[in-house]
Amino acid sequence: MNATMLGAYIGMIMVLLAFVSESRGIVSSRSITYLLLMFVGESLLTIRAYFTGEWPFAVLGAIWAIFAGYSIIKPPKKL
Repeated sequence: MNATMLGAYIGMIMVLLAFVSESRGIVSSRSITYLLLMFVGESLLTIRAYFTGEWPFAVLGAIWAIFAGYSIIKPPKKL
């Protein structure tokens, strides 16, 4: 198993952990935990997609990672 495949598996686990935790009410989708899991997980998945030429998935993952990163830097206002 090469490094990008290992990174993709780690990224996949991080994204799934964020989703399950949020959907079960363990974390908020605005929490730093959720956003970090999504940012790092999607970044790792995007790297793998880039190296394998899966462009639609690479673009989707990059956009998701950018929005998560932006929300970490500039947190959304409380409702």
